[in-house]
Amino acid sequence: MEQSRPGSKEIVIIDGNRSNLRFVIDIIITLFFWCYTLIVMIFILSASFGFSNPLTRVLNSSFKTTNGQVQLLSLFGLILFITFYLLFCVNRFYNKKRFGSLTRRTYPKNVTNDDLMSLQLMDEENIEKLQTTDYIVFAKNPIISLEEEKYS
Repeated sequence: MEQSRPGSKEIVIIDGNRSNLRFVIDIIITLFFWCYTLIVMIFILSASFGFSNPLTRVLNSSFKTTNGQVQLLSLFGLILFITFYLLFCVNRFYNKKRFGSLTRRTYPKNVTNDDLMSLQLMDEENIEKLQTTDYIVFAKNPIISLEEEKYS
């Protein structure tokens, strides 16, 4: 369309019908997983850097691991990350050399009133109303049905 429709400046807040019990359960589960994440991060970081604290000692004994094994796992993850990063960089470089930069794409041209009229799905006066007014109510659907068009 030639003119964009006026955007709404209203702030919309979605209010769900959630009970207080469900809210409390959601908070408890979320706090549990945040605490779990914090414990795992402390365990991996302290084991990777060789710090010994009660948490790492308890977790090492319960998982039957040592700090060296956790360091080896962290090193393996880092090497895997670097490998994938380098592969993606090589792939990007190859695609740029093979296909060129992607700046050659252009946006389609704006739709004109003539284009809309050529579709023959609405009357010209309804198209003008939709483009110029902020609020419009139709008593009947202004779009001409394709099914009705086939049978007539």
